[in-house]
Formats: sequence, structure tokens, C-alpha cells
Amino acid sequence: MNSDEVQVIKKTWEIPVATPTDSGAAILTTFFERYPSNLDKFPFRDVPLAELATNSRFRAHAGRIIRVFDESIQVLGQDGDLEKLDEIWTKVATSHIPRKISKESYNQLKEVILEVLTAACSLNESQAQAWAKLVDHVYDIIFKAINDDGDAV
Repeated sequence: MNSDEVQVIKKTWEIPVATPTDSGAAILTTFFERYPSNLDKFPFRDVPLAELATNSRFRAHAGRIIRVFDESIQVLGQDGDLEKLDEIWTKVATSHIPRKISKESYNQLKEVILEVLTAACSLNESQAQAWAKLVDHVYDIIFKAINDDGDAV
């Protein structure tokens, strides 16, 4: 990502990070509505979809998603930002290995993340492309740590 793309990401990120739990909940809710089988991988899998928005475990997980993205966006443009991103997202990938989340499920989530961010931030095409570059980079890091079935490589 070039410096203009980093600035676009940082500026547009102000919108979802202002309400982190609600932003993460919007991503997860859309994800589970579109791909319901993925709910089985989460600790709140027994909570009906209609009740997730008020479930404390769901809201805590939603907030963690936004916090890890926030940590990533804060390091963009700093010296060693690629190494820091690698460290952040390798840790995320490693922590999810016990849940055996497939690359297919990750890609479904990626689609939803970009869609929800585009809508929430009213991204234009070039802004959406900057975000896609960041998310593609994040996924490259995650996919170095897992195989297609979500096991460690």
C-alpha cells in the first residue's frame, strides 16, 4: 500500500472504530446470516441469530475483531509496519487453529468485511480498492499459517 492508500484507510476507519462493538456485530451478523454454518465455530453457536445482538459473548467477540483491525491500522505507515502486521495476524491465525476454520470460511468472512466496510464508510471505488489491498495482505499472512482445512501448516 502506498502512503495515499494508508491515509484513505486511516481516514475512513474513523467511522467503524467510533462504535467498535456495533461495527464488529454488523460484520458478524451479516456473516452468519449469509453463511449460517460458520456460527458452529463460535462459542455462542447455541444462541439464536435473532438474539446475538444482545449476547455478551457475541458482543465481546465483535469488539475484539474491530480492536485487532484498529491495532493493524494504527501501525500502518510506521517503520516496520509490515513486520508488525505479520506479528498481529499470525497471532490471530494461530489462535484460531484449534477451531479448524477453513480457508473457505475465512474467504466468506473477507467478502463480508469488505462489503460491510464499503457500506458503512460509503467507500468509493478507489477507497474500496485500498481496503481490499489491506485485507488481501492480512489474509496472505493468515493463509501462511493454515492449510485449506484450517490446520497449522
